[in-house]
Amino acid sequence: MASAAVESFVTKHLDLLELERDAEVEERRSWQENISPKVLQSRGVCLLKLQVSSQRTGLYGRLLVTLEPRRCTSAAVLPSNSFTSGDIVGLYDEGNQLATGILTRITQRSVTVAFDASHDFQLSLDRDRERAYRLLKLANDITYKRLKKAAVVLQHLPGRLPEGSSLLCAVPERTCHHPWASWHRENHHCGR
Repeated sequence: MASAAVESFVTKHLDLLELERDAEVEERRSWQENISPKVLQSRGVCLLKLQVSSQRTGLYGRLLVTLEPRRCTSAAVLPSNSFTSGDIVGLYDEGNQLATGILTRITQRSVTVAFDASHDFQLSLDRDRERAYRLLKLANDITYKRLKKAAVVLQHLPGRLPEGSSLLCAVPERTCHHPWASWHRENHHCGR
């Protein structure tokens, strides 16, 4: 009986997750097509007129590119924005999307983005004042994938749990990162 309730709950929430993801992707697509970059920047989801200040190789061969506002003044700072580390961003050059990356660091004066090594582009480091890039916050697929994976695991768990066991007992030890998680498992034996 409980298994059918869990199955129903998970199925409904997987459908809702899919709808939410589709709506977010459509919203971001609509932004790109219907709203000017200046308005997007005022909303905090786009950074305009950026130039490459440095690039280097990071972990796993990723290209780390640091972008700064074009230096019209000596104290160029980024406009107010909603970017945070871990955001998925698109890098654009005159309307064309060059690549998609993950924002790794943001300060008042610069933003660093990690691009996959498979991209075949190299950005110009010659500090050409005519070359300007923009960053646009994209829909985050990672959260959706994690939530979907957790729901699928939950969907398949009820049949595997012995009667009266808790969910903590069903979690493999290697996935518990908190030091007390293994203490709880050792001292309470989870009915084993």
